Amino acid sequence: MHPTASKLLCTLVRYEQPLALLGVYYLSHKLLHLALSAVSGLHYYVLSQWFPARDYRRYYGRWAVVMIERGTLSKHYAEELARKHMDIQIICAVDDKDKFETFSKYLSKTYKVRVGEVLAYNLDKDSAEGMLEFLKGKLSNLDSIGVMVNQMVARPEPKRYLDMSECEISEHIRVMLLMIHLTQFVLRGMKNQSSGVIVNIGDPSGEYPHCCESVHSASCAFMDYFSRSLSREVVYNKIHVQSLTPYLADMDDGDGRENKCTLLSITPPTVARNAVNGIGKTRSYGHFVYAVRGFFASLVPMCLRERNY
Repeated sequence: MHPTASKLLCTLVRYEQPLALLGVYYLSHKLLHLALSAVSGLHYYVLSQWFPARDYRRYYGRWAVVMIERGTLSKHYAEELARKHMDIQIICAVDDKDKFETFSKYLSKTYKVRVGEVLAYNLDKDSAEGMLEFLKGKLSNLDSIGVMVNQMVARPEPKRYLDMSECEISEHIRVMLLMIHLTQFVLRGMKNQSSGVIVNIGDPSGEYPHCCESVHSASCAFMDYFSRSLSREVVYNKIHVQSLTPYLADMDDGDGRENKCTLLSITPPTVARNAVNGIGKTRSYGHFVYAVRGFFASLVPMCLRERNY
């Protein structure tokens, strides 16, 4: 046997017991973490769906402010909150105002809740600050805002960073800044009433770097860490902050009819229903199928994720 190998073997034999204890500690830590994750997942993805709270208005507050982006989960999330007897205030881009005015009438008629006038924003360079003050003024007229839902821009088609237009880059940044400023404004009211929920909806592209999605991936990562950090700040004020990142793409904003679910595709209304019933978890994929998918995705090493374009 080589002298170096022999010396190494003798060293390992000498420290056999400490190394064994270290291995037992590591294994116990991993098993405990897995057990706690399983219990948390059981509570969030199973029990909360079987025994959901029916009246969020009584628990959190009267109004739910929902920022809706076309082709995202936020529209279905607003409908589920209306199903929970919450009055709805919709905020959307000015180009989508007519469409969501029709949607607001549908919510009011179907769920017998009050829906405020749709607030539309136009984040041009010259009007961003004035638009923010306009929205704050409108929201200040709402008594007892219980839920605030922020929606990131829909996941775009993959594109190299150098091929992105200035408008595409600015859209992500301005929407993100609008969400942060409105969250701060609404959070002050929630702190005074010692209750509330803030949900920031993005997608899992922020969990690790994505080639040809640099701006969107970075934006989602920022909102995820912002949500988790803010959650620690306000938890003692009885305010829940959730980062919701479902694996959803190519959503249809048409008639909203719910098709059948498969193991690989969960319909947006189903994800929204599960997510609303499970409010309170700091991070969520919205559905247990997506949680399982995210778990296995986290096991893939980064070297296998990298692709050349």
